Amino acid sequence: MFSLIASQKSKIKPSILLIIIFFILILVSSPTFESGGADYETVNYKGQKLSILRDSLTQAPVIIRGIESNLLEIKKFSKLSRKEITNTGIPLVSKYKSLLQIEPDQLKLKTAEKISDTWYVSYWQTFQGVIIYESSLGYAIDSRGRIKSLGALLYPYVQAPVTSKISHEKALKIGQGQIKDFKKLKCILLAESILIYPLKKKNSIDYYRVYAFNFFPEVALHPASVVGGWAVFIDTQTGKQVLYEELLKPLGCCIPEDWVPPKPEDMKPKW
Repeated sequence: MFSLIASQKSKIKPSILLIIIFFILILVSSPTFESGGADYETVNYKGQKLSILRDSLTQAPVIIRGIESNLLEIKKFSKLSRKEITNTGIPLVSKYKSLLQIEPDQLKLKTAEKISDTWYVSYWQTFQGVIIYESSLGYAIDSRGRIKSLGALLYPYVQAPVTSKISHEKALKIGQGQIKDFKKLKCILLAESILIYPLKKKNSIDYYRVYAFNFFPEVALHPASVVGGWAVFIDTQTGKQVLYEELLKPLGCCIPEDWVPPKPEDMKPKW
């Protein structure tokens, strides 16, 4: 919820959103879970029966689960390196891209963590190389290389500016001006990035290209402090504030790993 990009020195573990997605994955993988609920649909996709829950606004899948089958089975999984495991989103999205409505090259690695014998992998969705705020695609890979379900928060058909009209310096001053007693509190810019911010309305979504700033008062940097900070998003086209949120100190920022999706043809021998 409070994800921004910062310097490599500020690395923090997975966000709350990722934990929620993993909880969903555990839920839908449970033997007691019934996929025939009113909100779920059963789809025959290229000969495979799937249970799908869609977002009511975007109609993009929130959950996809195989019925009596796995979404993907990765061959020779135990021999894969961590880097190869972080690339497993490529064949997964390639296989289901007409359902997910995104391309494999729109993925950017968020986290890849191994717990016991299971890998948990999560990505951001990007638009023209820019991360979409709070987007996510996550799944678990068991010890046999099986992906049984995925959870996602995706945005098909994004329409957003690809350049900025407002300078970084001007946007930073505007952002600082949103914080009451900014100078008195000796606020520090702890993290910043350019993001795509989707503002959901009742029947539509407005997409903003924003400068995203995380400000924290100097006192918040002390290890024992429980003082929080603020996230301020400034529209790169108009200079207007589009988001203002208070931040809890432990959830100030979250860093994507440096990761460039390989070409699908480069991955084929692995599967």
